[in-house]
Amino acid sequence: MHVAAVLKRKGADVVTVRPGDSIGDVARTLTRHRIGAVVVMEENGSALPCGIVSERDIVRAIAADGAAALDRPASDLMTRQLVTATPADTVAHVMSVMTERRIRHVPIIEDERMVGVISIGDVVKTRLDETEMEVESLRDFVAGIG
Repeated sequence: MHVAAVLKRKGADVVTVRPGDSIGDVARTLTRHRIGAVVVMEENGSALPCGIVSERDIVRAIAADGAAALDRPASDLMTRQLVTATPADTVAHVMSVMTERRIRHVPIIEDERMVGVISIGDVVKTRLDETEMEVESLRDFVAGIG
């Protein structure tokens, strides 16, 4: 299965913030949308993300700086070297990259613009669905032989 199928099923809506938004605002955005990371988009109207901030980033910052971390801008904490994928990539490939790089969210880029984000949860659900379909096919095959 390809990433395009995952995006079709889950939708392409992406929650974003700006580099100047405070970490406190980012945390509220994560909570409001019940998500684990948010994509950071430049204010210049670029269609490509400039970073990503995760719950883990926020926890690390609070552990290091206390409540003062909540006043820092997202640009201070965001990961700038983004790992991205395309709709044509296979889910198995993206899962492998996520596991190897220890990341949980991957922006999906097509034609120089972001078209969605997939999470490790999306990838695992897709792989489980594929496995279940394979098992059902094997059951049907075996039942047809008997």
